[in-house]
Amino acid sequence: MLGRRENLPRVTPTRRVRRTSHARLQRRVEASSSEVGVGTVLENPSTRAAYELVERLGSGSFADTFRAQTSTGDEVAVKTLTLRSGKRGGMNGGFKAVELFERECATLRSMRHPNVPEYLDSFSLDTADDRRYVLVQRLARGSTLQQRVESGWRPTEVEIKSVLRQLLEVAKYCCALRPPVIHRDIKPANVVLDHDGMVNVVDFGSAAAAAIEDPLGGFGSTIVGTFGYMAPEVMMRQSSVRSDQYGIGSTILYLLSGRPPSGFAMERLKINFDDVYIEDRQLRRVVERLLEPSPEDRWRDPQEALDALDAKPPMVSGRNFRRRPSDIDVLAPSGLVALEDPYSQVVSQSVRPTGAPKPKTMVTELVRDRGKSVSIIIPPSGANGAILYKAFFGITWTGITALWTVGVLSAGAWFMALFSIPFWGIGANLSGEVLQAFLAKGEVFIDGKNFRVVSEGGGMKFMEKTGDTDAVEGAFVRGDGLIYLKLEDDSVVPILASMSRKEAEYIASEINAHLDERP
Repeated sequence: MLGRRENLPRVTPTRRVRRTSHARLQRRVEASSSEVGVGTVLENPSTRAAYELVERLGSGSFADTFRAQTSTGDEVAVKTLTLRSGKRGGMNGGFKAVELFERECATLRSMRHPNVPEYLDSFSLDTADDRRYVLVQRLARGSTLQQRVESGWRPTEVEIKSVLRQLLEVAKYCCALRPPVIHRDIKPANVVLDHDGMVNVVDFGSAAAAAIEDPLGGFGSTIVGTFGYMAPEVMMRQSSVRSDQYGIGSTILYLLSGRPPSGFAMERLKINFDDVYIEDRQLRRVVERLLEPSPEDRWRDPQEALDALDAKPPMVSGRNFRRRPSDIDVLAPSGLVALEDPYSQVVSQSVRPTGAPKPKTMVTELVRDRGKSVSIIIPPSGANGAILYKAFFGITWTGITALWTVGVLSAGAWFMALFSIPFWGIGANLSGEVLQAFLAKGEVFIDGKNFRVVSEGGGMKFMEKTGDTDAVEGAFVRGDGLIYLKLEDDSVVPILASMSRKEAEYIASEINAHLDERP
């Protein structure tokens, strides 16, 4: 990985660099060697530019990265692999590794951003029985986020927000390119942070141009990325310009918790990090939406996430929210109420404090005893577009996992089969959600003291959440039509149901009306 260090030494920008004459470098050229290491000199056969390898910074599945020195004494990062070394990644005899390497060179050649190490040079060197590929970039000084956290670094929320802003700026730049560039492997090990707090995003080997599609609509390409940091759609070979948002969110969650995303429980394919205390509400909300499993539920673009991170609470319609007596209603010129939840949708251009109208037809049963309680019975959602897609996704996911597991077991690599356990877990989770859609009946009960949300059926209890009614701030409807109870600690309780948007708005407003009527 470019710019990556194995330890955490403090780098002083004014450090004196040893200079080596071009003639001396010429005498030490060892490009014909099948192996390279510290002291080796690699020379571009076209420009005669030479790079002496000074320090190994890291070794990945396919390539090695070095700190190198030019003939003028400048320090650069050199990433190199050979066709044969690509075999250690087990990808088509190294050809796929070379393809990814050349893709990285082509991508970086067209990029100019302060948070992406600048492309300087690339070339190939032929030997008697192999070919070496070389990429030269500006050296990203510092250490990766993963190295820092593993060494005991515990960043403040201010520092984390600074990292998040810079990552979003990189994503914004990549989305603005034509065609857009998708990194596909943003993770703590690919983000270098220097001692001034500047971020560098490295390793664009997994990057894909969004406009380049294979004839099978993406299913013929290679899955690249890292489990836990890779967006769900990337695993289905369906990357989009919103895929990197998931990697950014996972990276920030790692900084907030010190745990990788795979260390958290998942609910409806979404990472549940309610146990992670985040004081800054805007930060929590931005990360929550970055980690939405469905790309259409994430931020429309990185700029929207940046605005939400720093801006005042967004202006949204008040009709889906509890209006507490302590709230001060400040009307904007458009007639909207300033509230604190960016997940809510603008469903009206005026305030509707009395609630949404009751739809003519409803699939749910709702009974509200004014001032005392509200009870909602929700039937199983059954087969709908979302569930059928999830079933297809689950079958495909499990099939791919099974083929891979059988392949490594038949090759005698039983240890490698252990890496498939998390993927089997995701497949089981998907199957459980599909089963829940056909069997689970939902019940919601809220009185003056307690609330209870439960989903059960077929002799199984899929979800149950109870608590004090005083902790419920209100109910709101997300973009996907699901209703949530928002609690004072900023956590949410999903009310699992499949219904029309109008019915969801009506139920949310009835819950909010009950909360307001309590003494």
